[in-house]
Amino acid sequence: MSKPKKNKKTSLASIAKNAREAILRRAINILVLAIFLAVVFLLGKAYIYRSDYFKLRKVEVKETLMDPRCVNEIRSRILNANKNKSVFQIDLKEMANVLRRTYKDSKDVYVTLELPDKLVVSLKVRRAVLQVRADKLYPVDEEGVILPAVDILALKWVPVVDGVQVSAEDRRRMIIDSRNLRASMVLLRAIANAKPVADQGIESIDVKDLGNIAFYLRNGIEVRIGGEDFKERLNVLAKTLKDPRLIMERIKYIDLRFGDAVIGPK
Repeated sequence: MSKPKKNKKTSLASIAKNAREAILRRAINILVLAIFLAVVFLLGKAYIYRSDYFKLRKVEVKETLMDPRCVNEIRSRILNANKNKSVFQIDLKEMANVLRRTYKDSKDVYVTLELPDKLVVSLKVRRAVLQVRADKLYPVDEEGVILPAVDILALKWVPVVDGVQVSAEDRRRMIIDSRNLRASMVLLRAIANAKPVADQGIESIDVKDLGNIAFYLRNGIEVRIGGEDFKERLNVLAKTLKDPRLIMERIKYIDLRFGDAVIGPK
């Protein structure tokens, strides 16, 4: 009875030994494969970084309202700063951050790679849609962001809005948080969708009293629109402006607050 026990112990020891050897062989194979892949990766990386095929040669700037001279400046700066660099060595996220800091009126800045040798910069510039009249004129975009530097010629046709307070905190954050400004933006968008009215041009908007908002056309006519139903009231105004019997030079104001347009003569 003792012999089978001895054979059993020998068999278990042999199985354990074989298992250890199999695990060791497998570990060695994995290690060799890992070293091989690491070497291939390093050689491939070295090739990519040193290859002329992947060196930066082109920069495209798109989706922008910037002056062509600024676009050329961005393109030249990127090319000069990354001369003889592989496109894979360029930190695209950091480049976008630098552009955002450099051009304060920019928004939605992205830099993407287009193989083998091109970077694409998508950069949209904030556009002034209103000028807030407070202690001075503050050009703002549709989100109320104060634009730091705007060409005076670009503001020629931008309406002025009265009745918006600009706090010290607004100036520090460079964005105006105001209910009155938001109301003027809503009205401005509604006017943009009423083409006959938009074609007249808007000189200014008065939101001192949100229940009695008014705006002035470029021809000097005051339009009293109140604080609600902008779309419907602008439709009434659009129909009124199309009336061939109107003599604009004789009109002082048009009041839209009572359903029909009430025209006040000079």
